[in-house]
Amino acid sequence: MTIRKIKNLVLLTLLLAAPGAWAETIDCTAITTLPTVITVQGIYCLTGDLATSMTSGAAIYINTNNVTIDLNGWKLGGLAAGAGTQAKGIYAFQRKNITIRNGTIRGFVRGIYLQDNSPYTTSQGHLIEDIRADKNTLSGIWVEGRSSIVRRNQVVDTGGSTVFGNAYGITLYGPGVRALINDISGTAATFSGMASGLYLREANGAVAEGNHIDDVRSGTGPIYGLQFYNSSDVLAVRNRITGTNNGIYYSAASGGSTGKYMDNLTSNVATPFFGGTPVGTNN
Repeated sequence: MTIRKIKNLVLLTLLLAAPGAWAETIDCTAITTLPTVITVQGIYCLTGDLATSMTSGAAIYINTNNVTIDLNGWKLGGLAAGAGTQAKGIYAFQRKNITIRNGTIRGFVRGIYLQDNSPYTTSQGHLIEDIRADKNTLSGIWVEGRSSIVRRNQVVDTGGSTVFGNAYGITLYGPGVRALINDISGTAATFSGMASGLYLREANGAVAEGNHIDDVRSGTGPIYGLQFYNSSDVLAVRNRITGTNNGIYYSAASGGSTGKYMDNLTSNVATPFFGGTPVGTNN
C-alpha cells in the first residue's frame, strides 16, 4: 500500500470517528418569555438568551409528558436572583419522557429539576444531554425517575447557596438511571453541608460510567466525588476523580449500597474507594 493510500485511509478513519456537528432545532415552538408554562406535548426551543431575576417558582415549568426543550446553544439565566434564590431553571413534577439539551443553564437553585416521589418510578424516561450548568446554588442537574439518562453534560461551580448547605453537581434518583460521560468540576458546599459531585440515591441497577469529577469541597461537611446512597447492584466504570476526600463511595447508611466498580482512576483523593466490590483495575 502506498504512503498516499495510507494517509487517505487514516484521514477517512478520523472523519468517520468524528462526532456529528450540532444542528439547530428550527421545527419547534419558540420560548421567548419567562416564566413559561408548557402544557402541550411537543418540541420547544430557545431562539436567544433568556434571563430572569425571579427568586421562586420555575423559569420554565413543564406540565405535561413527552416534551423536548432544545436550548439551541442559548442561555437560560437566573444569576440576578442572587445566592438566596429558590427558583428553578427548568422544572417538572412526575412527568414522563422529558428531553432537555444543547445550551447553558445558569444561576438557579437547581438548573434542571425533574421531580418525583419515592420510589421514583412514576416519573421515567428522561434524557438530559449536552447541557452546561454553571453557578447553580444547590444542584446543576437533578433528575428523579426511573430509566433516565444524564449524559455529556458539563456542570461547573455548583454551590454557594445562602439557604441550603449541601451542594450536588448532578443528582439522580430512581432505578435504572444512567450517568454517562459527564464533566463535573467545582462542587462546593457551604456551612457544614455535604458536597457530592455525582450523587445517586435509591437507584438500584444504576450505572455511572465515564464521568470526570474534580474539586469537590466543603467547610466541615462530608465530601464525595461519586456517591451511591441506598442503592443496590450499581456499577461505577471508567470514572476519573480528583481533588476530593472520598472518591467512589458506596454508602452504608439507610440499608446500604451494593455493586461493583471497575477501571476507575483517582488522584489527590484521601479515600479513593469505600464499600462495593472492586473488579478489574482501580487506582
